[in-house]
Amino acid sequence: MKMTKYLFGLALLALGMTMASCDKENEGAIYNSAHNNVSWEQKAMETTTAQENIVVPVMVTRNTKAGALTVSYTTESSDPDVLSDDCNGTVTFADGEATAFVNVKATGMEKGITYTYTMKLDDGAVADADPNTNNVKQTVTVTIVSDYTWVDGGVCIFFDRNFADGSTGVEVPVIKALENSSIIRLPNPYLAIYGGNPEDAANFASSDDITVTFFDEPDAHGNVGEISTGGVMGGYTIEYLPNDYPSYCYFVGEEGSYTVGHLIGVDGVPTYVGGFSFIYPVEQ
Repeated sequence: MKMTKYLFGLALLALGMTMASCDKENEGAIYNSAHNNVSWEQKAMETTTAQENIVVPVMVTRNTKAGALTVSYTTESSDPDVLSDDCNGTVTFADGEATAFVNVKATGMEKGITYTYTMKLDDGAVADADPNTNNVKQTVTVTIVSDYTWVDGGVCIFFDRNFADGSTGVEVPVIKALENSSIIRLPNPYLAIYGGNPEDAANFASSDDITVTFFDEPDAHGNVGEISTGGVMGGYTIEYLPNDYPSYCYFVGEEGSYTVGHLIGVDGVPTYVGGFSFIYPVEQ
């Protein structure tokens, strides 16, 4: 039945293509816009780097190539001492060019910090937008994550309580931040656990790493650390919100054995109770 419907669909598609190719009398003129439609190529860009200094090229586009054109933009920075750009508020298209670039520069970034730089085209720059094909992106936000240098951290024994009962531990590799011994990362632990099955491997292939940060002292709720949030499988996400849900989101333990409670989000909305445990470090 599926194959029959598929072939029937192909037949309709072929018929439609034949009719379209034969309808020469109703062909219209090719649409050409004289509007500039100045726009950032993307609304958002994100770069992760372990370097202190980096340059991120950001493209600006326009529909036409005729004549030189200069447009203005404003900026907003999470840290003006670190972030800047090389155009200082104006970008110029040369005659014959439909693209130009603004280079966002980050200098002297601190490890573990996320920086943002937002650029907004002035209203005058986008006033010449094509009313029929207006796809102008007036604002672009450049996010630069200054990542740690990750080195081998051995292994942990990981007990999953989201998709299993937490009774069986699995050895999962660990990497640690060279610049901060209190931070370790479990690279996609759910894929490491369940990736042996092709169907599970597909489900968990896009899961995020889990970053674990140990505190020097327990916090007000008795937590000895915290974890990062992120995707775990399909639309399910790990939501660690100890201030909002202290009964369900916690990080407790000592002497290398820890238990983490968190919520499972459905498309980012906390919905179910979940968690895991792990033993670290493990002598090899």
